[in-house]
Amino acid sequence: MMILLDTHTWIWSHSATKLLSDNVKKLIKKTQTDQRAIASISIWEFAMMVTKGRINVKIDPKLWLINAIDKSGLRVIELTPEIAMESCNLPGGFHKDPADRIIVATARTHNLTLLTKDKTILEYPHLTTIW
Repeated sequence: MMILLDTHTWIWSHSATKLLSDNVKKLIKKTQTDQRAIASISIWEFAMMVTKGRINVKIDPKLWLINAIDKSGLRVIELTPEIAMESCNLPGGFHKDPADRIIVATARTHNLTLLTKDKTILEYPHLTTIW
């Protein structure tokens, strides 16, 4: 099974694992590295959080990204026209946050299980989620 980490799940998996549920910790650990992914928008969300002071990393944010992506073997799924269109046409109604819409559309387009703590996403019936 290939998994998609929501932005907070990805960040916490590298810096604050105590915030992850036991289910998510186990799933990340047992899933092969090349079967773990993030949506490219998560990189932008991380950069915005650092810029706004919402998260603090102990090393240069660029180095943090290198460690959290390149050195970990994590796949980054780029925004494609198909994902962009899906994000604008999610079935059943979904809130307006563009990053969440892109992450959900990425999971739906690639038939991935999304690891998230976000209650709105967990309650969305058109997606497989785990927390």
